[in-house]
Amino acid sequence: MTNRQKAMTAVFFLCIVLACVPMQHGVGPQLSDMLKVTLTVYAMARGLNAVISVAQGTEMSIEPMGVGLTLTPGEVLDPLNDLIEQFSLVLLLASASIGVQQIVLLLGDNWVIRLFMLMLAVSSLLAYLLPAVPPKAKLLLLRLVIVLTVLRLLIPGLALLSHQTQQWLQTERQAAVSVLASTQSSVDEFNSESQQQSSGWFSDLRDRLDIQARLEKVQQRAEQGVEAAVYLLAEFLLIMVLLPLLFAWLLLRLLSRLRL
Repeated sequence: MTNRQKAMTAVFFLCIVLACVPMQHGVGPQLSDMLKVTLTVYAMARGLNAVISVAQGTEMSIEPMGVGLTLTPGEVLDPLNDLIEQFSLVLLLASASIGVQQIVLLLGDNWVIRLFMLMLAVSSLLAYLLPAVPPKAKLLLLRLVIVLTVLRLLIPGLALLSHQTQQWLQTERQAAVSVLASTQSSVDEFNSESQQQSSGWFSDLRDRLDIQARLEKVQQRAEQGVEAAVYLLAEFLLIMVLLPLLFAWLLLRLLSRLRL
């Protein structure tokens, strides 16, 4: 047996072993963790969107010395609200992507699929060792087994890479989520104060003038929220969109360059 035949036989044996190995137990928890993180951030984004929507319907009137001034918090929060709506859509798509990966991983671990791949790999190995089988048929069987094995390993490999990347960025993500949480708290507090003012609770001139100062504080929080939302948007696009595309492209390049 030549060195080439020994190498190809080793490849077949590797594919046979991989067909017997379940992937769900090793990769399933990583996908669940990623889905939990995505849904947590999604819930935060929707909560922030809700309090901003309330603020956008609020108008606060200040009338010191008979001069009327109307403050509209919605104008201050519009840029953040638009970004949060787009960000929520990305998070929803990311959640769906992880759900699809979980389904594909579950199907790949189905005993029927694994048995089919095992039988295909064993029969292809036997055909490769038989001299009567044409070389083109041997090459076709070998490529088919490798391609199917790589496709079965695609989701587990992508899940491990995405989860590890998400772990590396955990500190920055938590800081950005904290900024969004504080922004939501500030807007919610401002909404409560505006309702009190509209109900006649703020009769003192100083309290009325202080509303503008609190609105400026909300604006500062909104600017910080925009920066945090942009970072989170970039992170989830990287992990859920760019990494899968890059991973798929690298695998296609690898398969196209196989010289068997």
